[in-house]
Amino acid sequence: MRRAATHKAAGGQRERESDAAVKGGIVRDFPGWQPWKSSAGRWWAVRQGPAWAPPGAPVEWARTVHGDDEDQLRHALAAQEMLGSAGR
Repeated sequence: MRRAATHKAAGGQRERESDAAVKGGIVRDFPGWQPWKSSAGRWWAVRQGPAWAPPGAPVEWARTVHGDDEDQLRHALAAQEMLGSAGR
């Protein structure tokens, strides 16, 4: 049985529909982050916007986070969101 795939614009890589759904959910739940799945199967996300930490950001502030799977990436993103809200 073949798995459905969609063609990604960048790099000509293929993205499974299930991965696209996960990606869409992460984008919805964590606005301001751009997630992707690497060819090794790990999930990554990068902050959109300036590439530098805001003034007064804690040392744990990260531009890019990753996880071995969706749950680990979501955990990393939630931790980053907590860092951002602590300074507000």
